[in-house]
Amino acid sequence: MQKTTLLFLFLLCTGWLYSQPKFSIPHGLYDDAAITVEIMKTDATATVHYTTDGSMPTADSKKYTSPLTFNKTTLLRAVEVKDGISVSSVTTATYIFVASVLEQPNNPEGYPEKWGKYTQRSGTAIADYEMDPEMTGDPALREKIMQGLYTLPILSIVSDKDNFFSHEKNSETGGIYIYTGPPVGDNTGNGWTRQASAELFGGPQQHDFTTDCGVRLHGGHGRLPEKNPKHSFRLVFKKEYGPSKLEYPLFGDSAEFDQLVLRCHFGNSWQHQDPVRRPRGQYTRDVWARRMQRKMGHTAVDALYVHLFLNGMYWGLYNIAERVDEQFGKSHFGGKKSEYDVVKIEEEGGRHLEASEGTLAKWNRMIETVGKASDDTYYYMLQGKDAAGNDDETIEPLLHIESFIDYMIINQYAGNTDWDYHNWYAVAHREDKSKGFRFLCWDSEQIFESSSDNVVPDNEGKNYPTGIFQALLKNDKFANRYLRRAQELLSDGGMLSERSVVQVWDSLYNVVSLAVYDESARWGDYRRDVHRYTSKGELYTVDNHYMKERNRLLTQYFPKRSAKVLKDIQTFIESATGITGIKEIQTGANDNGDDGYYNLSGQRVLKPASGIYIHKGKKVVVK
Repeated sequence: MQKTTLLFLFLLCTGWLYSQPKFSIPHGLYDDAAITVEIMKTDATATVHYTTDGSMPTADSKKYTSPLTFNKTTLLRAVEVKDGISVSSVTTATYIFVASVLEQPNNPEGYPEKWGKYTQRSGTAIADYEMDPEMTGDPALREKIMQGLYTLPILSIVSDKDNFFSHEKNSETGGIYIYTGPPVGDNTGNGWTRQASAELFGGPQQHDFTTDCGVRLHGGHGRLPEKNPKHSFRLVFKKEYGPSKLEYPLFGDSAEFDQLVLRCHFGNSWQHQDPVRRPRGQYTRDVWARRMQRKMGHTAVDALYVHLFLNGMYWGLYNIAERVDEQFGKSHFGGKKSEYDVVKIEEEGGRHLEASEGTLAKWNRMIETVGKASDDTYYYMLQGKDAAGNDDETIEPLLHIESFIDYMIINQYAGNTDWDYHNWYAVAHREDKSKGFRFLCWDSEQIFESSSDNVVPDNEGKNYPTGIFQALLKNDKFANRYLRRAQELLSDGGMLSERSVVQVWDSLYNVVSLAVYDESARWGDYRRDVHRYTSKGELYTVDNHYMKERNRLLTQYFPKRSAKVLKDIQTFIESATGITGIKEIQTGANDNGDDGYYNLSGQRVLKPASGIYIHKGKKVVVK
């Protein structure tokens, strides 16, 4: 690293740099033939030096002398220099021209023809940069691709191209897209973070921010080049890269972030290695689970759909997600960051449970108490209650039962086949401000596959959500409560009824319906034209694949799913506990011992539908 760059980073991190050049035209998406940009300096005695390829400008970079005219996508970066030393922060602006996006070639100047070596098979990944000319050359598709670019905010990450694509096997200089650090095989690159600039602009919300940050790859098997050419990223806000946090209303409300995850949509996507999963591409499954958890009134990980550009090249449809860390706990529940425990299944170094923040001490107490919860005393203790079931401030709540039940039913409804041996987070405040551990939906991409999927009895790991669930079923009070909530959510009018589910599903479709044309043009041809993996893929398109899968879900999956899952839950709990109905009548329910059927609200029903009822003083399930 050059001495001037090291000095610049030192001045930036210590707060000495407070000025920076300004551009006469802001970053943005342009359909003009050309734009002319002036650079204004803040120090009259300084000179301005700039780059247009993403690299960090220094005193050795080209000197600015007159306005600059651009007619194609350009990454403009400028710095003020005095006596051969950078004396300001770097200003970065990405000017994206629609024509450049449509004509994005497969051989951009200075970028490698091959990416990283495969991990679980022989060979090296063939680089893929282009927008498929078969799609962009079709007049009807071309128009939709152009429209799609304007429907979402644009996130532009800019850095020296070697930070992404250098083949030098060096922890300081190697490219993070070449050495992806996967959790299996050669994990070279694991944790490598590079200096970058991130800009968010446009879209219906008219976002507008620019910040310096670190960028690294994120995820598990999605980082294997042979399995997925389109990787997820993480933006890291630390003083060594720029601001120590991002303060911006990213999801509508003012908030602070230490890290953000740029999720690429790997499971059930057009670039996936499995030919069975590719036609299922919808790009809304994971966000649906998080939105549904929030709709039920619980804390959930938020999301913002964006078009990602990497050094000016269109990289596809992504969603920005909050990183579940100690800052997430503070933002959503209050207190200090240092007071939070975050528990998850870590993929790197072999799958294992860990506290990514805090310790496992409270978690272990929770697991121990769950193991004794067949006894009402411990079941109540788990919730911070005394032996009689009354709130007791002297007892530490360990598990937020209400949100845990809803979390489990969401995953059961969705048929989540890539869970719970990983893909979950649990968060708790050690001083009880979050009322025990809360589980968060995360990476729920392999859902809504078969309407017959039943994940209720699966995944019996003791320390995992379903293991906790099955241990709690030994307590009749929990089993009854779970049955009541399942009935409430999955019956007509419930939040997991067809109407409610489709309402959330369609709200996400309306956001991405045009943007998926851009995603198709970028990655829809990968398994046909670039890397076939085991067999030749197709050209995956919106009209031939996306809409077909959407129609299947709307006509075959959602209409049947609620009743199917409710029956599965009732059958499983009956077999696991021996409970054939509900042992406790809710407050206000009527039980006269007559021939009528009474629902859980105490109303007499002449002809009961399927569900749980009180009949002749007994609790029964009508199927």
